[in-house]
Amino acid sequence: MLLLKLHVLFVLLSGFGFFMRGLGHIKGQAWVQHKLVRILPHVVDTGLLVTAIALLVTLEISPLTDWVLAKIIALIAYIALGVFAFKIAKTPARKALFWVLALLVFAYMYGVAITHSVTW
Repeated sequence: MLLLKLHVLFVLLSGFGFFMRGLGHIKGQAWVQHKLVRILPHVVDTGLLVTAIALLVTLEISPLTDWVLAKIIALIAYIALGVFAFKIAKTPARKALFWVLALLVFAYMYGVAITHSVTW
């Protein structure tokens, strides 16, 4: 299914982009402030969200299904941790802490998506 492959592509792009931006933020690299680096994640994440919703509609999966709801809750935590890592945390150690926590939540979301189980 092309829609699922597109969704997985957006997942990979989003995860890789977050990983790389995190490294840049922790190391204080100037490239993380470049306009394209700040805009592109929003484009990718919009594609990710649109394909996720399209998959739910196409496959007739309720957003209240336990594993989908777990992913939604984890997504909120992931976004909050990313905001702390990239905008709120001031020291490299704190940026790294929130970044690693966000990566762990990302891994959880990925595991839930693969297994369709909240306790993978």
